[in-house]
Amino acid sequence: MIEQGPKKSSRTVQKEARPKEIISAALNVFESNGFAGTRLDEVAKFAGISKGTIYLYFENKDELFKACVRETVGKPIAETLESATKFEGPTEKLLHELAEKIGNTFSDPGYRSIFFLIISEGKRFPNLVKFYYDEVITPSVSSLSNIIQRGVDRGDIKNSISQEDALLLLSPVIFINVWNRLFRNEKKIDLKETLHSHIDIWLNGTRPKKN
Repeated sequence: MIEQGPKKSSRTVQKEARPKEIISAALNVFESNGFAGTRLDEVAKFAGISKGTIYLYFENKDELFKACVRETVGKPIAETLESATKFEGPTEKLLHELAEKIGNTFSDPGYRSIFFLIISEGKRFPNLVKFYYDEVITPSVSSLSNIIQRGVDRGDIKNSISQEDALLLLSPVIFINVWNRLFRNEKKIDLKETLHSHIDIWLNGTRPKKN
């Protein structure tokens, strides 16, 4: 029989959930007001807490924004890419499984709020752009490059410039999100479907020719 550990008090559970509640509130306020226009007292009001409570978890607005990036996209992408390192099947199947998971993450409303805030205010806050690049883009490109090289080593695909091909495979994420935002009143393009099609087109050009 497995022994259960001590139950957490309701106060402890509430305290552990507080950062996510603050992040959720911050995403809503950032979406409405932008980064420059957001004040922490507004985030606190939205979350139903005092402003001082925010400082128990986040040093300032910059750190709160970084936590939003980590929670909405950084952690999910890291978990997806970590699972890919344990995959033992063909590269084509792996890429399509990644398309499903990445498509879900980058279609999330929370991610889209972060993405468009960076686009609209990145010029004024280059440190946030740099953080996003280091936290999301760099590990994504690096891991996908390794997956492509794995495919080369397995003989699934021809030799490639793995980093450039990784950027190529990820490019629909930016294009589709910009398109759907710009033409928000028109029919939206499905990101996952586009990723799958993009992968198929790329694979058709990179598979070794059969003798």
